[in-house]
Amino acid sequence: MINAGKYLIIMACSATKLERPARAFDLYQGVMYSTFRANVSRVARPEVMILSARHGFVCADTVIAPYEQRMTAERANAMLSDLPSYLCEGWPAQARNVLLVGGKEYRRVMRAAVSHLSRTGRVASDASVDETSGGIGYQRSQLGAYLRAIAKSDGHVVGFHQNGQPLYRRLGAYVVGDTVQVVYRARPDLPARPARIEELFDGPRGDTASIAMLDVKPGAPAQSWIALADLQPINA
Repeated sequence: MINAGKYLIIMACSATKLERPARAFDLYQGVMYSTFRANVSRVARPEVMILSARHGFVCADTVIAPYEQRMTAERANAMLSDLPSYLCEGWPAQARNVLLVGGKEYRRVMRAAVSHLSRTGRVASDASVDETSGGIGYQRSQLGAYLRAIAKSDGHVVGFHQNGQPLYRRLGAYVVGDTVQVVYRARPDLPARPARIEELFDGPRGDTASIAMLDVKPGAPAQSWIALADLQPINA
């Protein structure tokens, strides 16, 4: 089993809820929770904490009843003014990769909480902390990619873009730093060009590399994204 314990996702509560008391993670039925359920791996499940607009931070297994309360700027300010009272027990020890998932007011409180927990040793002082951003569809995509990355290649995740997109040391046959040939499948008439792999990640259409071209011509872009299927090892 992949060790996903070093990963922590802090999720905002959702307006859509069950109509009965339940474990917090089960109570919330919003689209981010459905995205989590659709993408999480049984063998690489990260730790989850939840920021409730009413209760503050709660463990995913904490049983709570349905309620109605929004996270307004005023409510976020109230939490920040007395943050320790809104921090529950049960935070996972020494999380090293943290993803904050929610709207801007939620993330404002989450950032302060992670900073506080880092100072008290409950989050690793050198932990990587990233956030979802943009519209709800974009945030769902970021959360899904993060979860798939944990399951896909736990030992090869080396960092994250600012939007939460995981970066890998290795994807398939390729490693960051490799020198490769760019051979476009759609343009077999073009000669192969040498390039160096700068980053590896899950792109919109599959495994993708950010490459630096090694034969840059005047006026041509020096770096671009390309599908791994359009690359070949330099000795191929």
